[in-house]
Formats: sequence, C-alpha cells, structure tokens
Amino acid sequence: MIIWLYNLGMVCYAGLIRLAAMWNPKAKAMLLGWRETKTLNRTQIHHQINGVVSPSFELIWIHCASLGEFEMAKPIAAALQAASSQRHVLFSFFSPSGYNHAVLDINQTKVYLPLDGASSAKRWMQQWNPQAAIFIRYEFWYHYMKSLHQNQIPAFALGVAIAPNHFLLSRIAQPWRKQLQQFQAIGLINQNMCKLATQNQFHNAFVFGDPKFNRAAERALLPSPLQNPDIHTNTNTELLQWMRNKPTLILGSAWQPEIQLLQQFIQQYPQALHNWQILIAPHNLNPQFIQYIQQAFSEFPTAIFSENPPNNNHTIAILNTIGQLAQCYRFGTIAIIGGAFGKGLHNTIEAAAFGLPIVFGPNHNKFPEASQFIQAGFGFSVNHQNQFNQTLLQLIQQHSPNQPHPLSNSAAQFVQNHVAKISEFVKLTYPQALNQGN
Repeated sequence: MIIWLYNLGMVCYAGLIRLAAMWNPKAKAMLLGWRETKTLNRTQIHHQINGVVSPSFELIWIHCASLGEFEMAKPIAAALQAASSQRHVLFSFFSPSGYNHAVLDINQTKVYLPLDGASSAKRWMQQWNPQAAIFIRYEFWYHYMKSLHQNQIPAFALGVAIAPNHFLLSRIAQPWRKQLQQFQAIGLINQNMCKLATQNQFHNAFVFGDPKFNRAAERALLPSPLQNPDIHTNTNTELLQWMRNKPTLILGSAWQPEIQLLQQFIQQYPQALHNWQILIAPHNLNPQFIQYIQQAFSEFPTAIFSENPPNNNHTIAILNTIGQLAQCYRFGTIAIIGGAFGKGLHNTIEAAAFGLPIVFGPNHNKFPEASQFIQAGFGFSVNHQNQFNQTLLQLIQQHSPNQPHPLSNSAAQFVQNHVAKISEFVKLTYPQALNQGN
C-alpha cells in the first residue's frame, strides 16, 4: 500500500512538472532534461586513457540531488578515479541548478535522473549498466535501489545524516529500510548517527565522515592566489587585496533578515565596526535586491563587484556574482551566514575552513554541522535582534587588529578533523564490492 501511494505520488508529481513547464523555467529544464536522458546510453560515453579513447571502462554512477551534493561527491569521484584510470563517473542530478552548474573533470559525464518508478529504473540500468552506484546524503529512490539489487550492482550511500525523527526510522519507511539494508555500506557522518543506524538494523553502517568538509578543507590548505600567481582562480585579485586592508565582516548568502539585522546593529552601535569593512554576498542576485542592500547602507561608500572592484575608498562591497565567495572567506574575519531565518541555513563550512567564527539564524536543524559548530564554540545561533547584537559585538571586541580571530584556529582545525574518510573507503570497501559486482 505504501509503495502504491508512493508510485501515485510520483505520477502526480510528473504531471505537475509538465504543467509547470509551460511557464516555469526550472520545471521546463527538468522536463527537457528527462527527455534528453532517455536518448542517451553508455555507448555514447567517451572515456580516455592517456589521451586515447577506450571503449572499455568501469562506469560508476553517483547520484547528487543538487549542486550541494555534487560538491560533496567531487572528492569521492576524484579518489575513485585516481585509484583506477578505467573508471568513468556518471553524475545524475534531479535539480537543474545542480546540473547546470556542475563543472566536470576528465572522464566524467552528467545527466538528469528521471523520476523514480519501476519502468524508469529498469530502463536506467539497461542504458548505463553501472558497475557500482553511490547515493549522496539523502537520496533514497526506492525503485532505483531495488533495481540495483535485482541486477546485483554494488550500492553505497555516503555522507548520510539521520536523527531519531528521520523518515528512514519511521514505520512507513520499512520498504526503504529493506533496500538500504542490502547496500554494501552506508556511511554516516559521525559516531552518534552510526550508532543510531546500527540500533535500527542497519548493520552495514559505518562512520564515513562528512564529505561536505573535504572540498572546503582542501581549498583552505592551498596557498592563497595572492601568494602564488600560478594558482588559477576566478576571484578578482583586486577584491582579495581590498579584503586584506582591514578586518572584514562577511555576509555570505545573505537574505533580507540578515541585512536588516546588520543594519539595525550599525544604527545601535555606530562605532562597533569602526575600522572594519563589510563584504555582502547576497543569495538572491536580483537587481532589485542589490538595490535594496545599497539603500540599507546608503551612508557608506559601496562598490558593486560586477560594475567595479572595491578600492580603499569603499567600506562595503556587494559581491553580486557566483563563484568568488569561497575564496573570499580566506581573508575574512567574522562570517554571518544567511538562510536560517527562512527555509534553512546555507553553506557554513567554507567559512569555518578558513577559520571564521560564524553567526546564523535558528533554522539549522537539517544541517548537523551547525550544531557541531555551536558545541565547538565558534558557531552562534541567534533568534532575534538583541541576541544578534550581543553575539556580534562580543566577536568584534574579541578581535585584535592585525591578528586572526581568537576562534580562528578552533574553526579551521574542526573542519580538518572532520573530513570524510574517502581514501579509506576507496581502499578498504570499494574495490572488493566492485569485484563482487563484475
């Protein structure tokens, strides 16, 4: 009965996507992506070994719902391919934002994943015939998992996060639990989650760590592009030089609530940010929102990055482009991360990797790293203006000129200590499982 209702839900959802595609660009992109994927198959993949196209290769299917999961999957894919030149990675996406912005390396291909269903899962296995499948984070598609088992294809779930109230542990999730219990391995992000999984009969669970940390940790260990001109980056060097002038408060992926909180803070404590500068990276790059930010801080000289990089005369820079924020955290001092006064917190790990204490709103329950940051003492969740004021004021007062923030080392070290054990997974788990599947 549960699966019947699930199938009905998939049919209804597909119908809604087709209807919405008439006016919604995202829905239209999904629909076109599904249709295009049906015309593709494994024989159209060009796999190269030492510059020569090879018709023989192992296809590793990694499913990422969106861009965030893709960033988690990239170091996993890189490690798998580093272990064997025979491996080609097929990334599948559900979200157009993930598909459109995913930058692939050599011997990698990306496609859309059709909606879950018995027929679409069967067709998928015939199209691609993967040697193994990896699901990232929360991707538990019933029919695709079942089809993998029916075809004796090794399957893994990595970077999984669960809590006592998680869907997988509910009564109605029994069909999904049955499929996951047949996976070669399920990698949980920490020991407590692994223990919870084992208590619920996931005897294939192990502590994998959180791959969300890996990319940020690797980036933080690289030399600065200002120190090494051979490092290629799309981050404007003038912007990075500007950030080195003074202590910089960064608003990352900011929405209106974060802008309003900072605006009120400055009005109530006009001298608190004296000799500081502010970088604002809005999540919404709509010109109207950019204009709103300008008006909110109209008393300060402000540079809009797409029009001209900031210089010594600017107190505020609005970073209204995609792809530069992560590198900017290297030169920041304190970060305010947006989203947690709305649907959910945006990426805090990039800021932590570069040693920034982090302030965010209350809606972070779906992001276990936020709670970990709070427990470690460099993450701060605030619910209202007074709490925001007290937290930010304390962080500013703790900072000494020309010195890293006192919490910097704790944040950076935490990220380095919590990266996923990707190399161990590749070395100890994956090759044996792949051989069993061949």
